[in-house]
Amino acid sequence: MVPTVDGCGSFVSHELYGRDNAANPFTKLATLGTNAATQIVAPLPNKKKWELYLATLYACNGTDTLFSNTVFIDDQPPTYIEPDSVSVDFITQQIRVGWSKSPEPDVMGYSIFKIDPTTGNNLLIDEQSVLTYLFLTSTFNSINPNHKIEIAAYDSCKNGGVISNFHSPVCLSFNTPLNANYLCTKQLHIKWTAYVGWPISSYDVYVWDSKSNTWKLDGTVNGSTLNYIYAIPNLGENYNFYIRAHKSIGSITSSSNVVKITLANFSKPLYNMIGHVSVIDNNTIEVTGTWEPNANINKAVLQTKPYGTSAWSQLYVANVSAGKLLYIDKGKTTNYLKYDYRILLYNSCNVPYDSSAIHTNILLTKSLYALTWNDYWAWKNSTYNTNLNQRARQGSTWNTKNTEPDSSYILADTAKPECYRVASILKGINNKSVDTTWSNEICLRAFDTTLIPGGFTPGGINPTFLIINPNIQLGEARMQIYNRWGAKIFDGDALTGWDGKDGKEEYVGPGFYPYLVSILRPESRETYKGVVMVLR
Repeated sequence: MVPTVDGCGSFVSHELYGRDNAANPFTKLATLGTNAATQIVAPLPNKKKWELYLATLYACNGTDTLFSNTVFIDDQPPTYIEPDSVSVDFITQQIRVGWSKSPEPDVMGYSIFKIDPTTGNNLLIDEQSVLTYLFLTSTFNSINPNHKIEIAAYDSCKNGGVISNFHSPVCLSFNTPLNANYLCTKQLHIKWTAYVGWPISSYDVYVWDSKSNTWKLDGTVNGSTLNYIYAIPNLGENYNFYIRAHKSIGSITSSSNVVKITLANFSKPLYNMIGHVSVIDNNTIEVTGTWEPNANINKAVLQTKPYGTSAWSQLYVANVSAGKLLYIDKGKTTNYLKYDYRILLYNSCNVPYDSSAIHTNILLTKSLYALTWNDYWAWKNSTYNTNLNQRARQGSTWNTKNTEPDSSYILADTAKPECYRVASILKGINNKSVDTTWSNEICLRAFDTTLIPGGFTPGGINPTFLIINPNIQLGEARMQIYNRWGAKIFDGDALTGWDGKDGKEEYVGPGFYPYLVSILRPESRETYKGVVMVLR
């Protein structure tokens, strides 16, 4: 130590001692007689490695000498060092360089350089006595590629070592704007620049898992590959990615910048809805619908299925740009079945991506003494009325009998010739009617008796065997005739009847022939078995 105050007046001088070989004794190199001095200058006889110390004569007792620690100095620059890795800090997204400590004891710090991209010259950024350095984004922005970073150690004599080879971190990026094809392929093409500075064995692709709040390894590619195809699990969500490079030898790695990206889904229309599913007659249903046309819609398809089943079938492909449809669905059995309908929109990838609510027709059925019907469920979250309407069978004026969804009505007189149907009326602003959907119609039948004759004469005065019931319509009754051996020789409509011929268009012989008559009506199913006598 060097005293700055000589309170007892015993100071004599500062003396600098040194040697250039550990086997030699220290020799005096310089003397300085100023107590308050903070430096001493002495020429060295050669350029060898010198070991130095400072002695101060005397202490306040007038006899003791104070000695400093020893230091080594030389004019040889520090040995070559190189960055261990250059990475991007997860938190700040600043580029961070790290290196190992130089082995020379007189190394005082490290110079950090970058290569000027315009001139290729080395630019000194900073000098610090640290082993890791975080660059300002104004110096290096991690979202830009090809940052060339170098370091060199310097010693106590400001001798700088050889500047290292440059290192460049991995820079992750995407094509901007994204190719909309990812919406169809559900694949995202990721690319990055190579790590420069040491050989790479592989690159890891990490994705942020928002559910577990952790980074998860999605895949690994070899060190010569600079791209990756990510399978997108869900569109319309945010995703974070980064790349980690692995050095071929050892366990050193380097991380890229983090890229946050939103993988937008197709924009859905503001509305896509069925207006009504309304029964026209026993075989026909009318369906209306509307949707907002937009560029993402490639196809609008009306689908149907029997209520309670799962397999949808395609009915109609609408004009997308029209934004509406009116479809008459024939061939249904509306007097005892319900049907589901929906409008399914397909995006420009021809993949279903938006469905309307499911609409089901109202089915009115009759038991022995009651009428029962289902609500028009698609309107359950809207304002609407459900009415049971009645008219005389020969009349045209409908009267409201009951107002209930999912309900039933007890018939006072099942033999009275009346017709019934259910109407659901959707209400809008100021309780005005917006739309109406109808159920099938059921008519009660007076004197409902089925007459089946016991015999007939094919080709004669009474040439046809048929049933008689004015309340039964064509298509509601089936007749099957069998011969004496049990073989079926006729199968047809019971109202049209059998003319007495076999399957070969020849009249059968006289005798008794078993028959089976099946009647299927909206309110009942009937079966009649017997034998008919053929007379010739």
